[in-house]
Amino acid sequence: MAGLSAATVMVPIMIVLCTSFAGENGAYQGTAIALASDILGSAVTTYTYAKQRNIDLKRGWVMLVCILTMCVVGSYVAFIVGYVMSGSFTLFLIFFIGI
Repeated sequence: MAGLSAATVMVPIMIVLCTSFAGENGAYQGTAIALASDILGSAVTTYTYAKQRNIDLKRGWVMLVCILTMCVVGSYVAFIVGYVMSGSFTLFLIFFIGI
């Protein structure tokens, strides 16, 4: 659920409220800032869990491999279909998640 907030809350708010995010690259800039804040939050959470020794690395490797594989596949598919189709699909998913 950590990355969900960056995709569904921060990016649309930045695009609508910040005039500097207008135009073709605004969504990409908003996504980069939202993901950077999400990474910072995840890093703090990881530090807290590691400090309390609540991290299970044996089962975590499976999740890491799955996430990296899907990131590579998603990047490749987004490159093939283009930014217009990717943007429309993202808009549909954000709308669907919001409902």
